[in-house]
Amino acid sequence: MRELDLQKQIRNSLKLIGHECWKVDTGPVKRASHKQTNLEKGFPDLFGFRKDDHQIFFIEVKMPKGKLKDEQLIFLRDKHEKGCLNGVARNLVDAIEIIQGKRTIENEEGNT
Repeated sequence: MRELDLQKQIRNSLKLIGHECWKVDTGPVKRASHKQTNLEKGFPDLFGFRKDDHQIFFIEVKMPKGKLKDEQLIFLRDKHEKGCLNGVARNLVDAIEIIQGKRTIENEEGNT
């Protein structure tokens, strides 16, 4: 399985159980006008709203041995400090735990 496949699996599964979830492409995008646009460096692969209370979540998807970039770590730490649900998901269970508030960027600190 590729990381892109894992992102799709997580996104589709979260939507199936009622959460709003979107995938973002954070790299530069060429438009017809030849301008490039992109989100803030480190913006996670998936974000959305929890179905019960509409709390925002951010999920960075990584394969089992994948490492966070510095910008990704900084982004998730900042959102954690602001009370947002966030973390790194290496599988669907991790993603669900992030949305439940049982997993955060702090779980990843030892793996970076």
